[in-house]
Order: sequence, then C-alpha cells, then structure tokens
Amino acid sequence: MKRTLLLVAALVVGMTALSFGVARWTAVRCQSAASPQLHDPAWLKSRLNLSDGQTQQVAALEKDFQKQLDSFCAAHCAARMALGDELAKPDPDLAKARADVDKMNAVQADSERATLEHILQVRALLDPDQAQRYSALIRDQICTMPMGAP
Repeated sequence: MKRTLLLVAALVVGMTALSFGVARWTAVRCQSAASPQLHDPAWLKSRLNLSDGQTQQVAALEKDFQKQLDSFCAAHCAARMALGDELAKPDPDLAKARADVDKMNAVQADSERATLEHILQVRALLDPDQAQRYSALIRDQICTMPMGAP
C-alpha cells in the first residue's frame, strides 16, 4: 500500500513537472527569433520598408528611448532594493515599505507612458501604410506576450 502511494505521488510530481516544462517551452517558443524586434531599426526597416532617412530617425528615437528605459530600470531597481532592505529588518517600517512599493509603481507607470510616447513618435515618422503595419506589430506584441516574457 505504501509503495503504491509513493508511486502515485511520484507520478503526480513527474506529470506536474512535465506539464510545466511543456507550457514553458511553448511560451518561449512563441517568443522565437521570428518575434517582432520592435526596438531594432534594421528589423523595422526590413518589415516596414523604411527609407534610409526614416531608419536614421527611428534609430535616434530608439537611442533616446533606451536611455529613458535604463533610467527607469535603475530607479525601479533602487526602490525594489530599498523595499528588500526594509523587509529584511527585524521590525520593518510598514509606511516605508509602502512608500517603496508606491515608488516602484510610479516608475512603472512612467515607463509605460514613455513607451506609449515612443510608439507614437515612431508612428509619426511613417507613411499611412507603414503606420498601419507598425500598429499591427505593436498590437500583436502587446496582446500575445506571455506574463514574465523578456
């Protein structure tokens, strides 16, 4: 009886691990090299048939946008580290911890607004057909990206 129970438990654990592995593999496979490289001006040039001038303008926007994202990432990380330090204390200050979470949320909101602005700036450089294809790429990425994907 004990042996049967152990066999069933091992089988359940094995099937759970296999199920997780298949789900993870499927999610990662969906984000393969064929996935949109929306921050790569060369990829956008080939997909949207950008002119050399448009490609240079998109590259400049991407460079500035990446600097903003790096700044947001550093601020978010600093707030997260401060939260971790606070929570590691024997008697954490709840108000300080909540302020750190609020800072993280504010930086994330700023990042989302900057992303929206960047998308609109890139789209403004495009002709109507290019803008329509770019918007479809953006929509597909937003609507199909699994949680936790890079």
